[in-house]
Amino acid sequence: MSNYDTYFIAGPENILPNHQAHKESKTQSLVNIVKKLAQNGLDVFQLRAKTLNNNETIKLIFELHNAIKNTSTSLCINDNVQVAYKAKKVIDILHLGQSDMHPEEAQALLGDSIKIGLSITNIKQLNTIPKCVSYIGVGPIYATNSKNDASLPIGEEGLKNIILKVNLPVVAIGGIETNNLKSLFTLGVSGVAVISNILNSNDPLQNFIKFKEEINKGKERK
Repeated sequence: MSNYDTYFIAGPENILPNHQAHKESKTQSLVNIVKKLAQNGLDVFQLRAKTLNNNETIKLIFELHNAIKNTSTSLCINDNVQVAYKAKKVIDILHLGQSDMHPEEAQALLGDSIKIGLSITNIKQLNTIPKCVSYIGVGPIYATNSKNDASLPIGEEGLKNIILKVNLPVVAIGGIETNNLKSLFTLGVSGVAVISNILNSNDPLQNFIKFKEEINKGKERK
């Protein structure tokens, strides 16, 4: 059974100059950051590379796979079914949005060894979740600047209503800060997905360690 507690989403476009070592590209920095987080217990890394073409994305996926292959971190690709198909030997999860390929079509193409995640932005979308979906990403919970096309926040009450209606793991996403973690796990989430919470300082690893500590505290309160 997959663990979704700590779920980090990023692409090279999210890497800031202060994350880059001397002469290091954004792609190299991302791989190094993910490797450090994986070595410290990251559960899922989702590559969301909006600035790369398919060939560049595939190359990066294989680099990430090599960086985390001796860890328990699951590797996820966002949206791109073509890339997922070409990299299906090294990825664990394909995460789809509401406007992407239907999950059943994607599963048929990729095979049962690849888990399918699905984004949910409102409670009505629960009625159309196919059986092949392994978990849902719900949000945004709070206002976020990390995704330009994000829907309106559903809030903790909206999240709670969704958790009560599904028998799938729920990963909360959108505007999540360290001080929200205890309450989110008390509500019953199976994990939290973040971007800026990890990358908003010079030391993503220290951010991650604090993030994980707060998650553990939240799980103790459940």
